[in-house]
Amino acid sequence: MLTGENGILTQVQNAKDETEKAQNEEENVLDNYAQYIEGSTNGGTLTEVTGNETSNTKVQDSLENTIWVPAGFKVVNPGDNVEDGIVIEDVSHGATEGSQFVWIPVGENIRKSDGTTFNIILGRCVFDENGIVNEKGLKTKPEEKIEFGSSSGNIYEFTEGVKDEKTENVHAKDIEDFIDKTNSAGGYYIGRYEARTPEKERIAKTEDSALTQVTLKPNDYVYNYITQSQAANISRNMYNDSNFTSDLMNSFAWDTAINFLQKCDDRTNNKSKVYSQQNRVTSIFGSQGTNNLDVEDKICNIYDIASNCLEWTTESSSGINLYFVSRGGNYRNGISCPNTRFSSSADRSEDYNSFRPIIYL
Repeated sequence: MLTGENGILTQVQNAKDETEKAQNEEENVLDNYAQYIEGSTNGGTLTEVTGNETSNTKVQDSLENTIWVPAGFKVVNPGDNVEDGIVIEDVSHGATEGSQFVWIPVGENIRKSDGTTFNIILGRCVFDENGIVNEKGLKTKPEEKIEFGSSSGNIYEFTEGVKDEKTENVHAKDIEDFIDKTNSAGGYYIGRYEARTPEKERIAKTEDSALTQVTLKPNDYVYNYITQSQAANISRNMYNDSNFTSDLMNSFAWDTAINFLQKCDDRTNNKSKVYSQQNRVTSIFGSQGTNNLDVEDKICNIYDIASNCLEWTTESSSGINLYFVSRGGNYRNGISCPNTRFSSSADRSEDYNSFRPIIYL
């Protein structure tokens, strides 16, 4: 009765073994559930990107929005979702290491944490009377013209990708390539900050100064005193990686980013609509780091679209001898705003002229 296959001692031991097995299985289930919760809180597979990858990595946030992370970059804020502004940082490209970019989503049914969705169409546009992106008027082809009135009453035509002898140095590296790859990937990246440089003396140099290393690091100095052609050349050559392409901000990238920012304004105090109307007059040039810049002009982890410096783009204008176009805010001019297009000459290079590189996969 005590021993043997059906003995009391044997049955007691079997019961003990079954209890321990059940406890282990329960602990495994709890561990797996905890890991699932932790993974969701930290942005799911966003945590898996380390920057050591040799190819681009397709990941998702906790809402299952797709993000492509370029090879050699890590995710800075894996606990956030697309609506918050997913930030990536260069960890393996030498002089640009530490530079940061923010993902701009493109496509349908992009999910927000409140359960709603929104659509982003890649395109150039004019804005309505309130400064909001007019999606019905989006231009999705580079050759389509946009008319924009100036304060003097002149009507200028703006194009992207239409080259002639006057504007051959204005344009994107390959605007059709940007459009195709961005729509395919479901997004692209813009610099988190206006272009930066590690050299402090750059802010005091003039337009004929030698070009310096461009970065997008939070504590470097704003890269100003630069012409559009110089900005385009520096941006195109910021990266020479077969996995992705760098370029100067184009008008598709600019207007689409404004559309995204208007739909996902995450500021706790957003009474000043710096992304839809005119810029607030700051009268201060933030020359270095985020601490000196206008932190109220930070939406979805992107700084200074509507303040600090005008930013060169690859769009071109029909203005007489004013073929080069810049966008955004200007610390010297309170009427500067992101929806305005400013026509400038080829040699314009002031302390308020800067630029913002983009990358696409």
